Amino acid sequence: MSHLQFLAQSLQNLYNGTPWIDVYFTEHLQRTNAQQAVQNFNGSNNIWQLVNHIIYWNQRVLRYIRNEQPEQEGDLPDFYLPENHGEDNWQATVHRLQHSIEQTAEAIRTFPEDQLYENFPGTDKPAAYYFHGVVEHAAYHLGQIVLLQKYSR
Repeated sequence: MSHLQFLAQSLQNLYNGTPWIDVYFTEHLQRTNAQQAVQNFNGSNNIWQLVNHIIYWNQRVLRYIRNEQPEQEGDLPDFYLPENHGEDNWQATVHRLQHSIEQTAEAIRTFPEDQLYENFPGTDKPAAYYFHGVVEHAAYHLGQIVLLQKYSR
């Protein structure tokens, strides 16, 4: 298994697999309803905002891979919380997270290994920095989601 395949699999495991940290997104997001997803505690971001934040950064890394502008007109802002807090909208957000993780993992898996330590155009960081970053980022915010879910019961 190549390093890129390992990173891609690590990201996918955080969504629905067997990550080293032994928790994953689907087990917690399936138990979270829209009402719980919008609760915050002492000014914290809520679960819905955190999920959108992860999607935002996955999208940004995908655009670096594709040599596109990282932010484009019509993008949702970072930590976006929609006005519609309905269950269908929450489930659509969870689906968008799944899609963004699948797309990001596939882009990492197929990235040219010989370019792993070259800076992405328009940045001062190599691809490896961003690829490790999306995995670390997802794990960090998954921990927050787990805690927020426990508090929202």
